[in-house]
Amino acid sequence: MNQTGLTFKQRNKQNTLNLAKWTVAWLLTLAIASFGPHFLWQDQTVITVAAIVINILVGVMMILANKRQLQGMDELQQRIQLNAMGITLGASLVFGLAYSLLQSSGLVHFNEDISHLVLFMGMTYLVCILVMNKQLNDEDEA
Repeated sequence: MNQTGLTFKQRNKQNTLNLAKWTVAWLLTLAIASFGPHFLWQDQTVITVAAIVINILVGVMMILANKRQLQGMDELQQRIQLNAMGITLGASLVFGLAYSLLQSSGLVHFNEDISHLVLFMGMTYLVCILVMNKQLNDEDEA
């Protein structure tokens, strides 16, 4: 037990739940900021800017919750997360710019959208975490 009286497992669970709450809050504020101007307040600029600022503030809280969760992990899990984040960043940069070059050269006529990059990043991160955890489990069994 540490100073807070929680075990490692309890603290990790608490950090994960906290991150989940902030992630859901960020997604909700993102949806409100995205769809509100068209469906709720008919393009009123002040309300739209306020919604975006709130989304940014909630996003910062989500980032801090993610940092807290990472700090609460053991060294091996931190390393796996760091490696997955690094691979995701590199892959997004390389493939995102390559796609942009294909489009600007006229070889691809598909309209790019930021959601495509976000989806690519999420899938890359998920695959990296799964592969690295599988490798870890395979090493433990050997």
